[in-house]
Amino acid sequence: MDVMEYLSFIMPPLLTGAFIAYINFKFSVKSWKFLTQAIVLGFFSVVLVIAANYIIRIWGLENLKNMRRTAFYVFVVVASGSEFAKFFVLQYKFYNLKSFDSPLAGIVYSIFISLGFSFSAVILYSFGILGAEKMKFITMFLWTYPLANIVFGIVLGFFSGMGKVRKNRFIDSTTGLGTAIFFHALYYFCFLTSDHRLLIFTAIGFILISITLLIKAASTEPAQR
Repeated sequence: MDVMEYLSFIMPPLLTGAFIAYINFKFSVKSWKFLTQAIVLGFFSVVLVIAANYIIRIWGLENLKNMRRTAFYVFVVVASGSEFAKFFVLQYKFYNLKSFDSPLAGIVYSIFISLGFSFSAVILYSFGILGAEKMKFITMFLWTYPLANIVFGIVLGFFSGMGKVRKNRFIDSTTGLGTAIFFHALYYFCFLTSDHRLLIFTAIGFILISITLLIKAASTEPAQR
């Protein structure tokens, strides 16, 4: 690895520190217990992706020699493994908390989980444990991956929070999971194919969608207790 790849390790903690400072300024958080747990559980949730990659290698499917194998690897192993791991933590650890009462709260918890996930994932990708050796522009991938995970976190958290507000947990939560998986797969595919044009359009789309969901979340009333 070169110096820039090693330096990319600081991106997740920098973003986490900035997000913590903003949340504390905006909401004057009195207890960081659950948000700290979100980071820690997100960090260890990468185990599911490691397991998925290990199984793929046992089956001899790590060689992406055709589009079918590539699609399977991107959607099932990388995107589904990553997002389902974060989804599981969000749903079964934080969803039933009293503080998880709105799309905005869902986004906050989900972003912290995603940042925790990025802590470990960036390191594992840099050493090729999660398959990033297939990429041509690995340095750019490592630097932008935590930012992309924030987008995935916004999507996952927004729909999970809407499920709490609308008392429609299954449909809204699975919608969030499916959308996050699609976005994650699209992002990874851009780097796997070294398609700069697709990456630019994807980045613009991510920014617009994130802003839209954040505005909608901020204007949505919390669930009635």
